[in-house]
Amino acid sequence: MSSTSYLPITIIPTKTFHDPYNTIFFSSSLLNFWGMKPGQEVTLCIGTKARLVTVDTKALEKEQILINEQLLLEFPLPLKRLSFLSQFDKKQQRLFIGPIFALVTEIHESEENEPSFRSIHSFAEELHYTVETAGGLFYIFHIKDFSLDEMNGYFYDKDHWKKSKFVLPNVIYNRIHSRKLESSSFFKSKMEEINLKQIAIFNERFLSKWEVHNLLIQETHLHPFLPETALYESHTFPAFLEKHKTLFIKPLNGSQGRNIFKVSLEDHHILVNTTSIREHEQIKSFQHIEEFINWFQKRQKQTPFIMQQGIPLAMYVNRPLDFRILCHKDHSDSWRVTSIVARVSAKTEFVSNLARGGEMMKAAKPLTHLFDHQTARSHISFMKELSIEVCKIISQSSQGIVGELGIDIGIDSNGRIWIIEVNSKPSKNMEEQQTKIRPSTKAIYEYGTALAFQHLKRKNE
Repeated sequence: MSSTSYLPITIIPTKTFHDPYNTIFFSSSLLNFWGMKPGQEVTLCIGTKARLVTVDTKALEKEQILINEQLLLEFPLPLKRLSFLSQFDKKQQRLFIGPIFALVTEIHESEENEPSFRSIHSFAEELHYTVETAGGLFYIFHIKDFSLDEMNGYFYDKDHWKKSKFVLPNVIYNRIHSRKLESSSFFKSKMEEINLKQIAIFNERFLSKWEVHNLLIQETHLHPFLPETALYESHTFPAFLEKHKTLFIKPLNGSQGRNIFKVSLEDHHILVNTTSIREHEQIKSFQHIEEFINWFQKRQKQTPFIMQQGIPLAMYVNRPLDFRILCHKDHSDSWRVTSIVARVSAKTEFVSNLARGGEMMKAAKPLTHLFDHQTARSHISFMKELSIEVCKIISQSSQGIVGELGIDIGIDSNGRIWIIEVNSKPSKNMEEQQTKIRPSTKAIYEYGTALAFQHLKRKNE
């Protein structure tokens, strides 16, 4: 669906008592544009609700719509001027206004009733400004507050997040941090309610490292870019280590570079470095494989891990280097790259995650340091193409709607490119903040808007 098919409009609440509350007013030019006549009945569709209303004209600017506060509270919507996008279906006489765009995440309230959205708090404000500027209503809610009629959430108003009741959204963007919450029976029951209301939800769940590997390994043409990967098992570990000499052991459902073990076989000794907080900056040495297996078993507990072939990453100023390519779907359901940045690890780290002190920079900076300009440009172009291919495969094979992915790619000391990881809920701190609204935030809005109108129309057909 083309974004040019939407007509921007502004809803102005009114307290007029002389007119029926279910009569909405347009300028005569807007009424003519949609082919409506004064006194005509149409169905007003906002969020998941639809109301039969009568249309009439008043002396208004072309894109303004006057709606009685009593009617707005039936949806419900905030009683303030709101900019939206709109479409009119002449055949069904339905006026679609949206998007009602919601983000679901954990919400922590302070004693002053100010909410915190943890690591995405500043991003939430950025997404609010994007929606407010381009058209729509944006709010944030906790999954426990979802109901089948209307629900509580937070919207940004006058530099503060305010709690209010809202109409159910057309589209939900999932930014829940907790894998435990997302895998709970409670969350699954709420997802059933969301599906019952025919609300589009994208990036509805985390993808495990093993799940991603199994999706990609099915594509033969990707094999040259995939490090050999297997589930960690004590009886297969020795042969895997002997084969690769260096490997990484990662939690199946880990994030932000936590609890990763770098294991190297050197002179018949096993050297282990870890990002575990408990044993950080301690390099362990084991004489025998059995010693390591017993030591690791105590730390593994019930957490499943994968083993991944160690890649000798190219170094920039003596620190390991990799790249994060952020990709989003656009309004036509096609994948595109919205940003690419280079990351180098902190001096004492072997992972480049920003959460562990890594440094971010333009992708060209380290590449032109390592290669000539033409080779650097070629590497950037190829990494983008490879990332798009990965996104297509994952989104086509995964359950639910996938609209955003972060691809971690490494280049080894020989210039070979490797797919290291894929993140289904990439960090919002992984782009250079050169403008108030980043391209990735605009992309999320664009894709969410397309989903919102598609589902809004489908629900009312």
